[in-house]
Amino acid sequence: MVGLGGAAFPTHVKFSPTEKPIHTLIINGCECEPYLTADHRVMVEMPDCVIEGVAIALHAARAKRAIIAVEDNKSDAILALEKARLHRKGENIEIRVLPAHYPQGAEKLLISVLLGMELPSGKLPADLGVLVSNVSTLAEIALLIPGGRGLIERVITISGPGVKGAGNYLVPIGTPLDFLLEQVGVTADAAEVICGGPMMGLSVARLSVPLTKAVSGLLVMGPKSAEPARPCIRCGACLEACPLHLNPSRLGLLAQKDRFSEMADSYHLFDCFECGSGSYVCPSGIPLVQYFRMAKKQLRKNR
Repeated sequence: MVGLGGAAFPTHVKFSPTEKPIHTLIINGCECEPYLTADHRVMVEMPDCVIEGVAIALHAARAKRAIIAVEDNKSDAILALEKARLHRKGENIEIRVLPAHYPQGAEKLLISVLLGMELPSGKLPADLGVLVSNVSTLAEIALLIPGGRGLIERVITISGPGVKGAGNYLVPIGTPLDFLLEQVGVTADAAEVICGGPMMGLSVARLSVPLTKAVSGLLVMGPKSAEPARPCIRCGACLEACPLHLNPSRLGLLAQKDRFSEMADSYHLFDCFECGSGSYVCPSGIPLVQYFRMAKKQLRKNR
């Protein structure tokens, strides 16, 4: 079992008892990235599984309370979870409604919004006595534990302007992407396939690759203009957009000069969770998030 929010971190490791006591379990039901609605459908159609999974996770983490964070644009999911929660007595489970805002689903931002606590650079949520998990992960735990079933399938969103039959589908792990797209149908001008959402997802080089546990969405996009990136004009738009108050402009300039160590040591490169906000607002069209991914990959390789 792994986290189904995208990171695919091993769930048994996250919920294993540690020396640091856990007081709060946060369940991420925000799903704020455009196009993606898989978690939304899980909350609407499997609310009992979500609540049961939360109860199991509370026991595993030995936490005192759980908070399910859901954005206010998912009113049907909120009602379904509230109804399921009433049937589960004796558990300290709260459903907290948050204003819809990207990238609120990041664990650092959720901890700040829900608990008023700031996660220091280089620390994990467990250092604050908090665990963060995705709603689809907990729904699967509720199916896995009682029935002894492994993670063999997952709900994913297949959408985008290049898809004819957009929707949420329960798909076996390992299904080739080209087979999936053949079933839903794609338009004649489809030009790019992205695993994940448009902000944080990665383009697929070959459609023969299989669906993995980490894929929550499959987007098919139309042709886009191939305008080259222009020099940074130091407008500061990326600084205002960055939810962690980093300096994407300076990080981008350092990446172009291959000064990766300086990016990590002086400008907190590894605090960036690659939300894509800086790239989205950049008037020069600089692919900042791609630069950051390249720098992280090179630094990890050097280590």
